[in-house]
Amino acid sequence: VRIAVVGKYTDLSDSYLSVLKALLHASVAFRKKLVVDLVPSCDLEKTTKKENSHAYKTAWKLLKGADGVLLPGGFGDRGVEGKILAAKYARENNIPFLGICLGMQIAV
Repeated sequence: VRIAVVGKYTDLSDSYLSVLKALLHASVAFRKKLVVDLVPSCDLEKTTKKENSHAYKTAWKLLKGADGVLLPGGFGDRGVEGKILAAKYARENNIPFLGICLGMQIAV
């Protein structure tokens, strides 16, 4: 199962460690191979399309290839638009979605 974790701290190796471990435990329990794609939320935003089209295309390709979308918690304005776009994409395309803290607030 391929899960897109969309957040703004994807470049830090252990920012989402507890989330990744929880996904791993769930995948073992269901005997599924887990593939996690860390998607920088700011790369989904339209401003990135103008500034770095490669990063924009890569982020959307990862999101569109996911079997599920997870939006972890966070704070501040940076990357929020990208998280909103990810939640909207999941909702409009019937992709399973899990929002944690700010991720759930964005979904609502």
